[in-house]
Parts: sequence; structure tokens; C-alpha cells
Amino acid sequence: MNRKLISLVIILVVTLIIPITQFADEGMWLMQDIKKLPIAEMRAKGLQLSPEEIYNPDGTSLKDAVFKVRIGGGGSGTGSFISSQGLIITNHHVAFDGIASASTPEKNYLDKGYVASSQVEEIPMKGYNITIAREIKNVTQDVLSVVKPEMSPEEVQKAIDAKRREIIENARKQNEALEYEVSEMLVGLKYMLHGYEVIRDIRLVYAPPKSVGFFGGDDDNFLWPRHTGDYSFLRAYVGPDGKPAAYSDKNIAYKPSKFLPISLNGYKEGEFTMILGYPGRTFRLQESYAIDFQQNVFLPFINDILQARINLLDEAGKQDPSKQLAYASERFSLSNALKNFQGSLEGIKRTQLVEKKQAEEAKFKQKIAQDSSLQSKYGDLFSKLEKLYTERKANYMRNSILGGMSTNVTTLRFVSLAVGRALDKEKAESERSPFFSDARVEQFKKSLPEALKEADTKLDSKLIALYLNKALDLPEGQKIPFIEERFASRQGEARQGAVNDFARQLVEEFNNADSIGKLFSLSATDIRSNGSVTLKFLLEANSELEKTRKIDQNFTTNIPRLRSLYIDGMSSLRNELSYPDANSTLRFTYGEVKGYKPRDGVHYRYFTTLQGVVDKDTGKEPFDVPNSIKQINSSKNFTPYDDAATKDMVVAFMTTNDITGGNSGSPVINGRGEMIGVAFDGNYEGLGSDYGYNEAQSRTICVDIRYVLLLAERMAGANNIFKELEIRGKGATAGTR
Repeated sequence: MNRKLISLVIILVVTLIIPITQFADEGMWLMQDIKKLPIAEMRAKGLQLSPEEIYNPDGTSLKDAVFKVRIGGGGSGTGSFISSQGLIITNHHVAFDGIASASTPEKNYLDKGYVASSQVEEIPMKGYNITIAREIKNVTQDVLSVVKPEMSPEEVQKAIDAKRREIIENARKQNEALEYEVSEMLVGLKYMLHGYEVIRDIRLVYAPPKSVGFFGGDDDNFLWPRHTGDYSFLRAYVGPDGKPAAYSDKNIAYKPSKFLPISLNGYKEGEFTMILGYPGRTFRLQESYAIDFQQNVFLPFINDILQARINLLDEAGKQDPSKQLAYASERFSLSNALKNFQGSLEGIKRTQLVEKKQAEEAKFKQKIAQDSSLQSKYGDLFSKLEKLYTERKANYMRNSILGGMSTNVTTLRFVSLAVGRALDKEKAESERSPFFSDARVEQFKKSLPEALKEADTKLDSKLIALYLNKALDLPEGQKIPFIEERFASRQGEARQGAVNDFARQLVEEFNNADSIGKLFSLSATDIRSNGSVTLKFLLEANSELEKTRKIDQNFTTNIPRLRSLYIDGMSSLRNELSYPDANSTLRFTYGEVKGYKPRDGVHYRYFTTLQGVVDKDTGKEPFDVPNSIKQINSSKNFTPYDDAATKDMVVAFMTTNDITGGNSGSPVINGRGEMIGVAFDGNYEGLGSDYGYNEAQSRTICVDIRYVLLLAERMAGANNIFKELEIRGKGATAGTR
């Protein structure tokens, strides 16, 4: 982007007024924008709370009861407080990794579930923590104050990054109790400072068995009708002084400033619902070139890789049944991601999103052609975007294959770090990466024994072979020369045998902490002169990546500025830009209880019942219904948890709330501020909404809180939990026993 263009963007940020307009139930809204939403329309649907009761930056509100749940194995979900004693409800699949880590073959809490009869029996959730947003502040002008018209794109980004760090450091000086981050909104047009209270001692209170929490498994994932009891109860603990602390048996239950009451009154179709949570990533504001890249390059490639990795895990589990539990969490994550990406690809194609984006852009291009002032601002915008993506398409798969081997395979990951560190030390000191600092290297080395202990060399060698085969199947023009040369003389079974042998060699050459640890002390000259096959392979891979690094860097450097200009231009065309793409920050979404039509001649009602659970029973995972649930269903005694309108036991329901990954575990709240369910999924037809909202078919799937309480009481006997809950409505006194 030229310097004149940068100057125009700076002026734009200072003067731009983005109108907030209502568009169906679409929107993952910033908390401070709630007052600008159509409150009157929400009240007509059933909202009784004031905007300040939902979000109050200067006092307690609903936002203080909802937080991000950071998962021990990576990733995050959402949870909420439901008692004054730090009791948390979230999804079973959010708690899955912690439950698996606490399980053993003798005490398999995934299969059998777990109930703590008292706080003493609550089990630590390894690696879990929760982050509660305490401060949210717009710092856009402060961040962009360092941007000058004469700066290059690289200088702009460096200045912004430095300013963001400065803002964080200043905030820490004001309040050392919080952890801060500055989040980019609207790709360089808006920045928000978030201050989080981080609670690090999280424990398992109650998890249903897998036959409830994961009922339907991959078969039902993202599909309606759903009958999954996707919930778990955790608890937050702090030190005796009430401040966040690492796990200790002396810690006490956290006392939140706000928790959610629970309603037994249910809901009707068309009734108001709201969700607060931490949606991960959406891409709705991106240009057609980005969506085309997703549709024709990224999504097909990643789907292929994910399916192949799942197949490898399944094969390893069949050969050694004891490993099924060890791989359970990883397989679940891969399978969930695969179905999500598959649905997204289908959704993009089905809604013709690329074509719709191109049509919108054509209107904008026509507008530019008719206005000289627009030509000076946006004249070369689309040609620059097209050039960036043409270059990216040509290199993405080959780079992903090379990068995938050195990041997804345990031994290669650490050896690759050692090689990277040696090559980095060849550079001038001012050009070296902080990633390879002495302190970081010591961290790498300390983590080696545990990482290698959990590694499966047979599985890793098969994963390398998978990537090598992907490399050999690349189209002309994207081939990786040093891999092609290694296997050029072999075809068919002979080539596959050579691939497998080479993959095993790469895994087994450095297979212990001592041998890998010594590599970190080697110089680049030492590594180049070493006779190691693995080191030579990684040097060649690094050399290939280096050839396209400038292209990648050019894309990374220029796309933010071009995208901010694109968002500005397209918003002026539509005059309806309303909210930033999701980025794991706290958001608010409103909607209503509603079914949908997936295809011609079919209409889905908005809820499912306990009878539907029993009807799916096959006696085998993932449709193995516990006998206790069958007995509850046979008795037809669901009081006080049955639905007053249908006289039935509701299991799951759908709303039009706009969510995405990261919202898992978000509370579904009625107009009175009471919890009625827990969001756990989106529907398959709506998965493409991460890229373009599908008003007619996007739905949030939720487990009914009454079903949760029914099972907690009559299947699990978790009566101690009820003493903490504030239960309102039909039969509340019976529900608190």
C-alpha cells in the first residue's frame, strides 16, 4: 500500500462512523454496542432486562457470570457461574480433555462419568483455567496515534505492535491482578483493551458418562435432531486470601460477583433468547479472494489431512486397544474439526458465497470507476488483492506439508526447533528471533522428556509417510524437488515401501531427550556437516520454505492494510457494517427459539425429547443409552423438569442465536436473565456461516437445563449440587432438594 493510501486510512479511522443496523438475528456484538441494538424489538420478543443489566462497565452485570474456559490440551470454550460457590457449567466436550487426563483404565471417568459428593472429592482439571473479562476499553485512537503517513506497511505494523505492548504494560501497572491483551477489531480499524481475571485452579465436580455427554458421537455431530447431554459441572478455586492461585488443597471455592439463576419454566417457539460467550474466529468481512481460497485450496486440503490422521488413530487403536483412551481426546478434536470444515465447505458452495461476494465487489468497482476521489483511494485495491492470493495459492499446500511434518510429529518438532535455533544464531544479533532465546531453549529442553514419553513412534512415522505421500501427489509447478528426487526411481509398492522406511528413519534417529537436547548446542555449521538423515531433511525443508518466505511475508505484511481498506469501502457501499469478525473476545448475540427447513419438504421442530434418546438406542457406542435413562423414560415421571406446554421431557432445542466455535458451553439465557440451556453445537446446514451468515438455516443447538437437572438428580444422584443452585419457576422447591 502506498503512503498516501496509509494516510487516507488513518483519516478514515478518526472520522468513520459505522452505523449499527439490525439484520435478522445475525451478529456477534461487542458488549458496549448492546445499547445501539433494537431493544424495542427484543422487548417484544420477551427481553425484560435493561442493557445495563446485561453489560455494565462500571458495575456488576451478566457479563461477569460468563467467561472463557481454556482447555488443557489447547483451544477454548465458554462457561458460566451458576452458584455463589464458584460452580461452573460448560459442555462435556469442553471438559473432555480434563476428564480424559484424570481417567485411568481402572477409573475411566470418560466412560462411567464422575460425581463428587463433596468439594473434597473434586478432581483437578489438568491445564485448565478460566478468564473473566473485568475491563473492556476502546483504545483505537491510542493505538493508531503512532501511525504516520510516511510509514511503509512494515513500519506501520511494527509501530502498532509496539504501541499495543505499551498499552498492556501501562494497564498492568495500574492493576497487577489482571492479565491484559489488546485485540484487533475490524482489521486495523479498531482496537479493544481487555483485562482478565485468570482463575487457574479448576476442578471437576460432575460429568455424565460418555454415553450421555457424547451420545451420538461423530454420527450426530452438527446434525439435528440431537439428543446429547453435552454438559459438565466444574468449580473454580482461589487461594485462602481470595486471589487466584495454583492448585493447592488449601484453596477455597471462588465467590463470583455474579452467577446465573436457573429457570424451569421452559420456552416457546419465537421466544427471546440471548447468549454471551467467546466465539473463536469468523471471516465474514473478508474479500472474495479469501473465500475462494478457502473453498478451493485450504478447506479441501485440510479436510483430506484431518481424515487421514483420524484413520491413523483408529488403526492404532484397533491394533492396541489400550491406546484408544490415550487417543480419545485427540481423535475427538480432529473429528469435530473435520466435520466443521466439511460443513463449511459445503455451506460456502451451497450458498454461492464466492459468487455473491464477487457480485458485491463488482458494484463497488463500478462505483469506483465513476468517482475520481474513490479511484485515488481504492483504484488498485482489487488488483493488489488478486496478486497476493495468486501467489499464496501457488505455495500454500507445499508449505503446509513441510510445516505439518515439523510441527505435528513430536520428535521432528523438537529437532526442527534445534535446527531453527542454529540457523537463527547465524544471523546478526539484531535480526535474531526472540523465539529462539536461551530462556525459550531451556523451556524446550525441559518439556522434552514428558513430550517424548507421550509420543507414539509408530504413529508418528505413519504421519510422516502421510505427508510425504501428499508431497509426492502435488500437481506440477508445486512439487518439492528434494522429496521428488529421493523417491524418483521408485513407483507403486516399491515407492510406498521406501516412503515408509524413510519415515521410520526420521522418527527413530533421535528418539530420546538426551540425543535431541544435545542438538540445541550445535552450530549451523555443525548441523550441516553432520551425517544425520533427519538433520539433512530438515535443512532441505527449511531451504525450500525460505524460497517462498518472502511471498508469505509479503502477504502477511500487506493483507491487513488492504483488508482494512476493503472493509471500509464495502461498508460504505452497504452502509450496514455492524460488528467485527469474532476473535475470541466476549460477544453478545440475541435471537429466538426456532426450527428450520433443511431442504424441500422437510421441517425440523425446535426441540427433541427423551423418547428420541431411547429410540436411537442400539446398545453400542455411540448410541448406547444407559439403563437408568430408559427407566426414567418408562416411568414418565419427569416432574418438575417436564415442559408445561408439551407435557414431555425436552432434551435439546434450537435458537437463531449467532455463534461459532469457542461459544461451546455458552449459557442460553431468557429475557429475565435466567439460564434455560447450554449451547453446544451448530447445525450442519449453518456451518458455512463462519464465512457468510445463513439467516434461513443457521441454528444454535442447546441442551435443555431441565434435562441436565433431571439426570443430575435421578441418574447421578448429585444432590449436593442442588443445594447451591438458584432455581426459579415451575416446581422450583422440588428441584432444590
